[in-house]
Amino acid sequence: MKKFLYLVLILIITIATIFIAPLIYKNNKNNNEKEILGVWWWDNRIDSSYLDFAQENGVTEIYYYVSDFNEKIADFVKTANLKNIKVYWLTGKYQWIEDYDSLKNKINEFLNFQSKNNNLFAGIHFDIEPHQHPEFKQRREEILFEFIDLTYKIKSDYNNIFIEYDLPCWLDDEIEYNGQTKPAFEYVFDNANRITLMSYRDSAEKIYNFAKDEVEYAKTNNKQLILGVETQDVNDSIVSFFEEGKMFMNQELKYLKSMLPKNFGIAIHHIVSWFDLK
Repeated sequence: MKKFLYLVLILIITIATIFIAPLIYKNNKNNNEKEILGVWWWDNRIDSSYLDFAQENGVTEIYYYVSDFNEKIADFVKTANLKNIKVYWLTGKYQWIEDYDSLKNKINEFLNFQSKNNNLFAGIHFDIEPHQHPEFKQRREEILFEFIDLTYKIKSDYNNIFIEYDLPCWLDDEIEYNGQTKPAFEYVFDNANRITLMSYRDSAEKIYNFAKDEVEYAKTNNKQLILGVETQDVNDSIVSFFEEGKMFMNQELKYLKSMLPKNFGIAIHHIVSWFDLK
């Protein structure tokens, strides 16, 4: 009888090893490979309830606007990190397209903060929008050329920093640079660790179709892409999920994720309007 029970025990252990252990491994692996959900955080004066909201809604990274680096900023990043949320320094001025020295001074402030605070930020998230330049309509090709040139300079001078850019979906002007002619967005992709696309539409299919050229370029060139969605009240109703609300947006984002490669992500603009969304 004891021998029989011993054989049964051995059989149970064997079955567990064959069937259950791989499931445990798979679940652990999935927990370690979180889907990317980012959020823009433009106002660093708002209280920590928004950070709790971000954690509760599965946010994995925050693009946190900072104009001056101080202890309060360090405390916020530490608190976010304790909630398993990465924080990227969000910054950007169209003036930097024509004033690289000012940008370098700002990056040096960032690097000084990083060295004193054990590299708290995960990288830099640039929101440098060439179309905000007051002369963009008159000098469109020239300004886009200068913007592309800026991304080359940043890559050359700061290749040890994780760099990503916000880009609109319409940046497909054919620009000649260094003997090449191709859409402007492709140069920026080439010079970035990652791109966040302002693919602001109010359904999964519209977002995907709006971003399909950038999605294909990212897939073909092994680049990581984050698709951005809008939650603010804007003039054009097809741009934002403001009218539809949280429940509808969550359903559409789930569908959108199923259409994208595993290493792609989604980002929501922005924390306050998302928090207030009906």
